[in-house]
Amino acid sequence: MARLLVSLILAWATIIAPSAHAKDVLAKAEEPAPAPAVAKFLMGTRLGYITCSGKYRSYLEKMDLYLLMNEGSANPQTPSPSNEASTACVHETTLKGRSLYNDAAKHAVDPAARTALREYMTAWEASLAALQPPKQEKLREFEARNKKQEARLDELQARLESKAH
Repeated sequence: MARLLVSLILAWATIIAPSAHAKDVLAKAEEPAPAPAVAKFLMGTRLGYITCSGKYRSYLEKMDLYLLMNEGSANPQTPSPSNEASTACVHETTLKGRSLYNDAAKHAVDPAARTALREYMTAWEASLAALQPPKQEKLREFEARNKKQEARLDELQARLESKAH
């Protein structure tokens, strides 16, 4: 009986185990990655956008608290929050993004990749510039607007990644 059990285990190891390993190997096969300069551009721009939108969100939270604390008061107890950190972030991130774009453009040789890169860059710069609208908005309004912007950038990023290998 023990001999039969050992035979079954060895048969399983010989037949099933290699196919299980092959499945793992197949699962690891991926689409070609974009050129390193393009990947660095995408990572840098997305992280920059996330950082600046976080700073703007923080400003809106502080503004909501300020308005709540000083509602109906003729003489506010504290100074109004500043949006300076968010504004500076947008300016610095735009400059860094343009530098990364120039490097990525050198490595995107295919016309479809160049077009996808240009479209992503245009949308990214527009979304950064629109982080701080000219009129005061509520945090919920910003979050809804920001979600749409990020979805658009996700779509353009996926397109760029598929074109620029």
